[in-house]
Amino acid sequence: MPFFNEVIPMNEKARLFEKFLIDEQLTCFEKREVGDEDHTVVFRSYVQTELGDIPVFLLLDDTIYATIRLLMGAGVVTKENRQDILTFINRENSTYKSFKYYIEEDDDSVYLDCINQSANSNFDPRLLYVLMTQIVEYIPGKIQTIGEVFRVEQLPPPEHAHE
Repeated sequence: MPFFNEVIPMNEKARLFEKFLIDEQLTCFEKREVGDEDHTVVFRSYVQTELGDIPVFLLLDDTIYATIRLLMGAGVVTKENRQDILTFINRENSTYKSFKYYIEEDDDSVYLDCINQSANSNFDPRLLYVLMTQIVEYIPGKIQTIGEVFRVEQLPPPEHAHE
């Protein structure tokens, strides 16, 4: 735990990603430093869809992992739609290699994760951006199905919008 007023340096991957955003004049991300022992930095944005904005989180830290996480449906899993959601998740997960859906049991939400492994010395922010772009391009073709499977007319539900 840092001492009061101690400056904690940003992790290398976050520094490189932030530089990439500046160099490419990409302004769609908000940055938040978590202040944990892994020096986690969260870059947050949204994917705009006809059903609403889907939160996107890019989690960069001192580990070898960089995570792109989308909150596809906050609190959408119910007893009534759970099997339909699992069927959808299994179908999508068997089709797409670079990202995977899952249900978070603690909050009955559906997430989509893309994990990139890279040592700091090999981290390429352009690759991470390409992976994010692939997900952003995938979503419009699935959003109607997602709405039907989740049994919602709006994503995220109004009570979870822009959390």
